Amino acid sequence: MGIQNKILLYLIFFLFTIIASHCYADSDDITSGAFAPLSITWMQDTHIANASVNTQYCCGSGILRESPVDLSHLIGKKVSSLHILADYPSSFDLRNSNRVPAIRDQGQSGSCWDFASIKSLESSLLPETAKDFSENNLKNHVSVYDPAGFDFADGGNDLMAAAYFLRGSGPVPEKLDPYNPYSFVSPQNLPVETLVSDVPMIPGRSGPTDNENIKWGIVNLGCLYTTIEYSDTHFNSATSSFYNPYGKTPNHAVSIIGWDDNFKASSFSTNPPGDGAFICANSWGPNWGEKGFFYISYYDVLIGKRVSAFSAATDNTDGTYGYDTLGWVNSFGFGYDDASAANVFTADTDIEITNAGFYIPQVGTSVTATVYVNPEDGPVGSAQPATSNNEVYQIPGYHTLRFDLPVKVKKGEKFSIVIDVHTPDYGFPIPVEYPVPGYSSKATAAAGQSYVKTSTGKWSDLTTWDPQANACIRAGYVLISGPKADFYAEPTSGSAPLTVSFHDTSTGNPERWLWQFGDGSTSTEQNPVHTYTINGVYSVSLTSDTPAGESRTIKRDYITISEPTEIIVPDDHSLIQEAINKAPPGSTILVRYGYYPEKLTIGKPLSLIGESDADGQKPIIDSQFTGTPVSITAAGVTVENFSLTGAWSETAIRPGIAVRGNEAIIKNNWIFENYAGVRFESVTGGTLDSNIIWNTTSNAIFSESSSYLKIFNNTLIWTKEAPALRITGGYNSVVKGNVIAENTKTGLSLSGTGITLYDNYFNNTQNVALTAETKATWNVPKTTGPNIVLGPFIGGNFWAAPDGSGFSETHPDDNGDGFCDEVYRIGGENVDELPLAVPDSVPPTASFEASPQTGTLPLTVQFKDTSFGTIESWNWDFGDGSRSQERHPIHVYQTIGTYDVQLTVTGPKGSDSEIKLHYIHVTGTGNTYTLTFLPGWNFFTPPKTLSSGSDTAALFATIDTAGHSLFMFQNLTDGWKKVNRDTVLHPMHGYWIYSKNRIDTTLWLDPIGGGKRTIDAGWNAIGSPGTGPVPAKTAMSTLGDTWSYLIGYDESKQKYEDVIIRKGTGTNSDDRLLKSGHGYWLYATGTGELFAA
Repeated sequence: MGIQNKILLYLIFFLFTIIASHCYADSDDITSGAFAPLSITWMQDTHIANASVNTQYCCGSGILRESPVDLSHLIGKKVSSLHILADYPSSFDLRNSNRVPAIRDQGQSGSCWDFASIKSLESSLLPETAKDFSENNLKNHVSVYDPAGFDFADGGNDLMAAAYFLRGSGPVPEKLDPYNPYSFVSPQNLPVETLVSDVPMIPGRSGPTDNENIKWGIVNLGCLYTTIEYSDTHFNSATSSFYNPYGKTPNHAVSIIGWDDNFKASSFSTNPPGDGAFICANSWGPNWGEKGFFYISYYDVLIGKRVSAFSAATDNTDGTYGYDTLGWVNSFGFGYDDASAANVFTADTDIEITNAGFYIPQVGTSVTATVYVNPEDGPVGSAQPATSNNEVYQIPGYHTLRFDLPVKVKKGEKFSIVIDVHTPDYGFPIPVEYPVPGYSSKATAAAGQSYVKTSTGKWSDLTTWDPQANACIRAGYVLISGPKADFYAEPTSGSAPLTVSFHDTSTGNPERWLWQFGDGSTSTEQNPVHTYTINGVYSVSLTSDTPAGESRTIKRDYITISEPTEIIVPDDHSLIQEAINKAPPGSTILVRYGYYPEKLTIGKPLSLIGESDADGQKPIIDSQFTGTPVSITAAGVTVENFSLTGAWSETAIRPGIAVRGNEAIIKNNWIFENYAGVRFESVTGGTLDSNIIWNTTSNAIFSESSSYLKIFNNTLIWTKEAPALRITGGYNSVVKGNVIAENTKTGLSLSGTGITLYDNYFNNTQNVALTAETKATWNVPKTTGPNIVLGPFIGGNFWAAPDGSGFSETHPDDNGDGFCDEVYRIGGENVDELPLAVPDSVPPTASFEASPQTGTLPLTVQFKDTSFGTIESWNWDFGDGSRSQERHPIHVYQTIGTYDVQLTVTGPKGSDSEIKLHYIHVTGTGNTYTLTFLPGWNFFTPPKTLSSGSDTAALFATIDTAGHSLFMFQNLTDGWKKVNRDTVLHPMHGYWIYSKNRIDTTLWLDPIGGGKRTIDAGWNAIGSPGTGPVPAKTAMSTLGDTWSYLIGYDESKQKYEDVIIRKGTGTNSDDRLLKSGHGYWLYATGTGELFAA
């Protein structure tokens, strides 16, 4: 950040504070209240610094989303009244008491904050209860794509996680929403496993020895959420230690699980001033660090500045009422450290209010919470308190205050929670939610929901200050309307036999259960497992029996058992993802050519097949730079024949295809202009065959800890900032028949052992980068070819370089077997024993491509020669009479039509040609008109003057005329004339064409010109004027009495049939309509002119 920007930012912050303070001092009315100044780091990150993907390390930790809430006043504050031990042990590790959940891997997503939050919540239940909550559900339900989400596509922070938990969106079981770093959408209304009662936010450290608060938190709360500024530069992999003495902006969240006061300063890459480190858990998998854990020096600048914890509720609360869907966004106050706020709710069922929930922004805050029933004129009115309780909280954050006497509220009754708070030396005591642009734009409120007590002692609606503002106050309740049966199952669809696990989530502490599975089977277990063996759609019911009574619920059409089927997009479903969701496992989804702006997640075995258009163009799946086009999480998925583009994200590495399921087949796709191409992550088995991957920023193909892959016959070109093909970990994979060329960095980066590479073509400035441990197999035994460069035998690889200095290019093959006479020593133990040599003169094989293949005139087309063999000359025929002898010519088509293109290549061993019929389609401009020709002879006319470039008979070159010519009849003097390709076609003239088949032809009409026709005495072949039907007497009106008859031709019957007589009657009436686009014989007794409409 420039110094001028910094100064400007601090001035804005300073002025904002002065204005707010002035408002307190000079006014006693309700307008004296104000929202707190937004966090200086929020202002800095939002208005000056733009985040970008960090590709230094594998997991794309991305950025943390800064919160607008300013907690800087908490730094260094002590919480001594919490019975902090005078002498903590010199080391402490939650792993020793089984209070640390398993290490997990966030993958290529900026979701470190998500994993640190979930780990803290799971830790609060240990060691008694082990849970596995869904990080995916949290990640996706706070994103901009969720109706209740924040303003970011990905990334987050602890307060965003708190909002998700406290509003009751989660946590949900991992198995119902498995983690997928590339997904942005999660199911709605999944069962919530537990409520969150408290989110303590421990005051941040003031320095390297200010650790007592954190030590108390570890011992009493479990794993703690904190943030650091990570970079590989400051990580010592030998000791799994980290120390960043220069950190300014946090970019990664981790979990503190313990400490070691004696961890040596010499263990860090850069020695800190003293010993001591926090023991932390990362979210980059167990292969990173010390099985996923590492040490962060006490002297790290940012560790412990932001510290939070998440605690699961231990009571029987059934839910909460609240308005703050997006949680604590800022604070509000009147400049004093005493304040009152309230929320008014309406019960939607019979309940008992058992607790109040609220955030507090200061150490040592005292809170009194009071319940009122049926308040009038605000949150209190004349009502008497129904119950009340108070507490002093040393730790800021969210807390739940239980009432000794629950309050019963009937369905439809109003009730309020009133909070009186004292926040010592802090003038913004009331946490609130309202729209902050760029963070919480979806926040909504309504008058009559939230209130604050003004400095005059009167209650005022919070929407007075912002129409979308709510106080962050919640009411916890238990149901008193009797037990409520509920359940969920997984999976809910599939092919027979399908085994389904059912899970009881009933309220009211049921003691007995009766399940009816819809196929005649029942169970009395609480959580039964049932197998469906017959196809069908089944409704499932559960009856739960509790001491308070019995409850029954039924989920109709809940389980679907069906055979695999074929689904067509868009015929059956307009969206590909919708088709995937509906398809039974094993189905085939055929996607017609088109543009699909989607981000797909394939979580079941199926085949997704694209259908090309007539030009060979593949259906396009475009994630529009907001994620990953295709993410595969199930085994046995095929993706074939698509164009995949638009993979990118602000905070993470996004590939065109992400594969996290075994035995995927990725075949014949064009994968281009993505951040990365294809990523295999910890899979066993998979095929990547005949794909073209180009213009990627990062790796075109990345195999991470994946084995038994077949990477065959792909083309990897123009990779910009990373190796085109990168393989780390894994074993027993084969790389064969690939072209890896013209990449900016390295062609291949390889680590590990057990990889076989042969018959590949390398042509990069640096073809291979290996680690010291790499040992691969670089050839197979000599086998009859042809090989990738059309030599006679297959063995090793062809090693080229852009300047012609590659090993294969500079080493001879004296015996003519297609291999260099010397072995190629790549590095270390890596040797290509049979490097391919430059082949002797090879017969040419013609091949070419062109882009674009369709467009309006004048159409500029780039042709690209893709021929094989030894070639000395090229001869192009563009189909419009033009030719070229360049290798990669550019040609401009000036006339509308469909053109065949032929390329002939010639070399020392002969010539070869390729012709592509109807390859280039040049269309016109202006309005269009469709002529339909039927089998046989057709009598037609252009309805108006044709637009420039489309006014010749070449328009009909694609019609199969069975050898017949196109004719016209001008008049008796000129007679019949053959129409050539360059003959200009005019409206009001009749033309004859023979068509072997029914075919539609599109004409482009001049938007202004109509056209006219000179009429001679006798028979004239004319056309109907205009683009619509017109009465004969109107069309002939300019001829006056000089016209006598019109005779029309019926193409369907192949005979003359319509006869129209001037002033005729009945079927011969001149009121009959002339058919647009049709020709007619006109008999005239004199000369004149006809005009097109």
